[in-house]
Amino acid sequence: MIKKEIFFTEAEATDAPAFITFMNQVATETDFLVMDDTGFRLSRQEMEVIFEANLSNPRQLCLLAKCGEEVIGAINVKTASPSRINHIGGIFLAVRKDYWGHGLGSILLEEVLAWAEEGQVLGRLELTVQIRNERAVQLYQKVGFEIEGIQKRGARTDAGEWLDLYYMGKLIGDK
Repeated sequence: MIKKEIFFTEAEATDAPAFITFMNQVATETDFLVMDDTGFRLSRQEMEVIFEANLSNPRQLCLLAKCGEEVIGAINVKTASPSRINHIGGIFLAVRKDYWGHGLGSILLEEVLAWAEEGQVLGRLELTVQIRNERAVQLYQKVGFEIEGIQKRGARTDAGEWLDLYYMGKLIGDK
């Protein structure tokens, strides 16, 4: 068995090319993501701007799991700007298929939860997940997310089959 060193870091502008490569790869590895095999639609320059803005915004985070310079996992927390809802962080999580089952998703989620608790600016984290993605649903529930509702026909497969999604949320702190 080959051992690889994996480290976790907040995304910086210089990570943009590796992140885009990662996103394009995970789009072809699973149909659990909204993004399909047409690829990631943001440019390197746009990603650089987003990563730089995240570094100075206490309400947003993009955390990467890396093996060398290669991005193998990512979790993103994004908030909206209106003050009435900027306490809500929307989560996106993806891990390269080669690294499924090794706990990277759990580590990334646990790091985001610790960041949210320590930062004390978010009162809620939320996400949607395909109901058929049982491993992801179990992972989210393991760290305290609850199923709050179902979005009927929230996505569809490339073949046109309708998929239902769970709305899941987790309250942060005592806000």
